[in-house]
Amino acid sequence: MQKLQFRTIKMTSGKTAMLKTIPLALALSFGNQAYADTELPQATQIVEADAALSVMERYGITDELLKLGLSSLTYGDQMVEHVQRSIEIDGEHRESEVFLVQSTDNSGNIDLRIKYDQAKLDEEEDIIAKIEAITKVEYRLKGYIDSYDKSSLKVNEISPNHVEISFNYSKYGLPQDIAYFRFMQVKLTLIDGKASTMEISNHGKSFEYGDYRVTDYVQNITFDTLLNGKTIVKQKTIQAKGNKGKKPLNYMVKLKPVAFYDDMLGVLVMDQELLSSVSDPRIREEKVDLDRLFPILGDLVRQQGIDVPLPFGFSVAYRNQDMDVGFSDFNIMGLNLNEFFDPESSIGTVNAESYSLRADINILPFWNVFGYIGKVNVDAVVDAQYTGKMKDVFEDKLGVVGGKLACAAVASQGVDVCSPGEVNVPLHLEYDLVGVGTTLSVGYKEFFASVTASYSQTRLEGNDQWGDGILTIQPMLGYQFLDYRTQVFIGAEYQGIKPSMEGNLGYIDALGREFTYDVGVELNKWAYLVGFNKQIGKHLNFTALYNKGETRSALTLNLGYRF
Repeated sequence: MQKLQFRTIKMTSGKTAMLKTIPLALALSFGNQAYADTELPQATQIVEADAALSVMERYGITDELLKLGLSSLTYGDQMVEHVQRSIEIDGEHRESEVFLVQSTDNSGNIDLRIKYDQAKLDEEEDIIAKIEAITKVEYRLKGYIDSYDKSSLKVNEISPNHVEISFNYSKYGLPQDIAYFRFMQVKLTLIDGKASTMEISNHGKSFEYGDYRVTDYVQNITFDTLLNGKTIVKQKTIQAKGNKGKKPLNYMVKLKPVAFYDDMLGVLVMDQELLSSVSDPRIREEKVDLDRLFPILGDLVRQQGIDVPLPFGFSVAYRNQDMDVGFSDFNIMGLNLNEFFDPESSIGTVNAESYSLRADINILPFWNVFGYIGKVNVDAVVDAQYTGKMKDVFEDKLGVVGGKLACAAVASQGVDVCSPGEVNVPLHLEYDLVGVGTTLSVGYKEFFASVTASYSQTRLEGNDQWGDGILTIQPMLGYQFLDYRTQVFIGAEYQGIKPSMEGNLGYIDALGREFTYDVGVELNKWAYLVGFNKQIGKHLNFTALYNKGETRSALTLNLGYRF
């Protein structure tokens, strides 16, 4: 006898939780059937297409029925389903089949198991791992209210007993994981006041799904009504065509309910032969954990039409900043040199390049926290205005004649310390960088606002001491182009640089001591900010920011991965 394989993954939800929106992604890789409480009355008159709620009430269409195109799991389902999947890539044909067993207890805790015969799985793919991965991501999509666009609703009464209702899925409330579903158009057919069929298609609008480019997609659902008035999915087929890279792709999934378990009607066996197969003790089994903690309250926010990013992220960033630094004080190694170098007439040109690695998590949909490490390379040129004060020093010590002779002697060595002039001092410094930060954001439909605050510290390479921290704040307002998953924004950036720069360059052999400095600087702390963010697929995003102020400009590039 084959040894039973079993992996446990726990899934829980609250008493009122309803799994309404396990969407197309799950259906493409083995979706579930569901109940929908739909007692549909006869239609007797035409209503305006834009009166969406009136239309739904008139025809007795519930949210549960409308969401069956997205959803495969609903609250209270106890069922077994058989799924057949075939895929052909560049003429190579592969097939697999599994059973999905779903049960829900009185507390709303949902148990989903995958049962399968290893001999009936495609050896080229880890189908079980794909189902687990997809289902874990999409379980958090439960609880949508507005999954369809009410303004797109249209009604066609072909006859008193034959009505077709069409609509599109909404652009809002669709996170990155099912962003492609905004292309879908739906046609629901009612016969004698009851749901008969539903067709979901992309109408030629291609989209990316994983590593597939789907050009043609159609999902056909046939409904049946139980004796207690509940509507079930009798059969579902999904057909898709497209490409995987440059190779042509043909995809088909057939989903068939095997048995329903109803509190009132008992066990409803739809296919006794398949039920016997899934009951075979030699069938292997895996239990899928669909629960996900972060972001807390994510579903509630999505229901308001706000896109919520995936909770975890890593990113790499590059920043190039140019600054014009004014000075107010020169103190080198404990000596005040303002008499020798005029701070107000001196200026520093600074270029700072930083490279950083950041990790972050969305605790709440509107609250992100992050930490980062990196390197900073600073190239600076200080143009210090020399006052010629050494002439007075020589004359004070040596008299007028002696002072002139001293000045001439020093000048003969190629250094004129007795005449005013400009001293050019180049610097190259390398620092370690660490920091933490947080982002708070709000949004509605296409519009959003956010504020990001971070606190950074730097340490000169080879030195054990960390410098003073720098507080950075970025308030922003933005607009997102939903069809392109792109956001543009404007705002400002505050850099809380202290009015003095203190540091220690370490021990200098020629001086016989450590080289310390305390230089007063003058910087404008605020700069304007513009930028954009582009989401690439479900996981990648690219961000570019440009800052411009009176004393600085900066370009920041960021490539991130979310999961």
